[in-house]
Amino acid sequence: MNETDCLAALHAYGILDTAPEVRFDDIVRLATRLCNTPVALVSLVDADRQWFKARVGFEPCETPLGQSVCKHAIGHHDLLIIPDLTMDARTRSNPLVLGEPNLRFYAGAPLVTPEGLTLGTICVIDHVARPEGLTDAQADDLRALARQVMNLLEMRRLIASRDDLLRQAEQHRQMAEHEHLELSAMFDQAPSFMALLRGPDHVFDLVNPAYFRLVGARELIGKAFAEALPDAAKQGYVDLLDEAYRSGKPFTQRGARYAIQSDPHTPTDERYVDFVCQPTRDENGAVTGIFVEGSDVTEHIRQTKRIAALGDLSEQLRDLTDADDIARAAAECMAQAIGGSCVGFGRVDLETETINVSVDWCEADGVSVVGSHHFRSFGSYVEDLKRGETVVIPDVEADPRTASQADGLKKVHARAFLNLPIMVRGALDTVIFVLNAQVRQWTPEEIDFVRQVGDRTHGAIARAHAEHEQHILNEELSHRMKNTLAIVQAIATQTLREVSERGAVTALTQRIGALSRANDALLKTRWASAALNDVATATLAAFDQAGRFHLSGPPLQIGPRATLSLSLLLHELATNAVKYGALSVPDGRVTISWSVEKGVEEDMLRVNWAEAGGPPVLQPSGKGFGSRLISMGLIGTGGVELCYKHSGLIASMEAPLSQMQQP
Repeated sequence: MNETDCLAALHAYGILDTAPEVRFDDIVRLATRLCNTPVALVSLVDADRQWFKARVGFEPCETPLGQSVCKHAIGHHDLLIIPDLTMDARTRSNPLVLGEPNLRFYAGAPLVTPEGLTLGTICVIDHVARPEGLTDAQADDLRALARQVMNLLEMRRLIASRDDLLRQAEQHRQMAEHEHLELSAMFDQAPSFMALLRGPDHVFDLVNPAYFRLVGARELIGKAFAEALPDAAKQGYVDLLDEAYRSGKPFTQRGARYAIQSDPHTPTDERYVDFVCQPTRDENGAVTGIFVEGSDVTEHIRQTKRIAALGDLSEQLRDLTDADDIARAAAECMAQAIGGSCVGFGRVDLETETINVSVDWCEADGVSVVGSHHFRSFGSYVEDLKRGETVVIPDVEADPRTASQADGLKKVHARAFLNLPIMVRGALDTVIFVLNAQVRQWTPEEIDFVRQVGDRTHGAIARAHAEHEQHILNEELSHRMKNTLAIVQAIATQTLREVSERGAVTALTQRIGALSRANDALLKTRWASAALNDVATATLAAFDQAGRFHLSGPPLQIGPRATLSLSLLLHELATNAVKYGALSVPDGRVTISWSVEKGVEEDMLRVNWAEAGGPPVLQPSGKGFGSRLISMGLIGTGGVELCYKHSGLIASMEAPLSQMQQP
């Protein structure tokens, strides 16, 4: 890719060093939520710097090109992901990585022009390395946001060209009235909607085809704005025209809502527009009319809402564990993004051809369909669903699959509806439905949005069911394990009751108790892992030495094997401290700390046990079971250093972090 061409394209957009804009700011905020990062930037790569049009979590508005990570994305047409900036040859010497703000993770989607030239990136950055990078959904979202940034840049360039067009139109008006024909021809070809209004009543004098497409098939020419478009007048647009005509100043709006209803028998169509009202003047400078120009940005606004709704839904689904709550959240998400009179999910019984709806979302005057329903009571489209085909019916009276059941459908406010099947192993399992009280056409983008919501929701519900079943199983296993350990403890106590060395018997039963407490810590995460802090706290709590143990270290999960080993190790160290060390006197204390340290080949977990305030300690002469257990270390492979200082025992233990976290 030619660097000169890229720089020329960037400068042609006229975006560098412009003021912040909320539309770009919204995109970077959305990027941080979707990708769960503290930093997001819209970065444009200039000849000797990178400049940020929008930023979250990063103070400078630009950096020298030598500090740019985004420059490495130039020439790429897909994501550039660097899981650990300190480990990549391109970035490990970057000052922003070596020092403040200590960047560690980077993912950037290139901003590519229609001509294939890369201007920069929209990137997300973290202060911690992320070996897993981004999820597939996050990567797709970042690509989508890059496309939205380019849409905004293209819109800026188009608006700039429109300003030139407005000046040309004013010049044409001043030249002569007969040039209206040329202006009309130009209007006819323009992709944006345009209209020329005359006089204080804003009479339509000239309208281009794009304007007719916006407002519908209506008679406009020669009519006052309020008469020709009464729905727009009720929404305050006449007031805007009056103000522009009175003041002689142009008026601009972005993303203005315009609800269109061509006649009382058609449904209301909600649109969003960017537009400019530019007063026109005669040769004496008096205002004679208003030139209206703008673009229909409805799909852009709706897509932004859909992306935001999906992001919000993903956040909710992480915390929800009840299937009905998950379905309810998904239904509300779809209703918020695409509307409808009733939205929900239903499980399908193929043998009886019924759908069971446990929860749904309904608008204020909507009709809930919670309950069990026979598909064929509402038409013959169930065969389409069985084949995995999406059923889209814009008008139940006109579609042959539902015409005979139209009256029943209209009773539940389903004049139009969308049914999207979710298949499991090739069979119909769940149906997502969106009912609409009026005739409606769904766009491919809306159908795709429903499909995305369905995939996320179905997965979340399956996860919730699996987690519930696993929780029950884990509870049962834990109960049986505790019973088994209790029986073992009782058998040991009874079997060894005649043994004169009661210390050995007590040590055995206490070690069994330590294993039981480790089992409790593992149960919190269903025997997948346990928090190191929880394991240490539970083990040491048995010694009834509140306030004499001090624990410190980063949050860290360790695997089941390491949990059991660490529990026994801490138990033996604490037992010795109570008998001979710091805990044998009132003022003694013990500090347990842990940290993850970078190793030559892999990260290492280091755990330190430090006693203070106790009697002088001496290295034991013998090697009992407890001593041998301590010498085995964190995972039974050694890695223990014991230092018997005058001030107390110091034990340093280390093991590879990957082995400590093995399931």
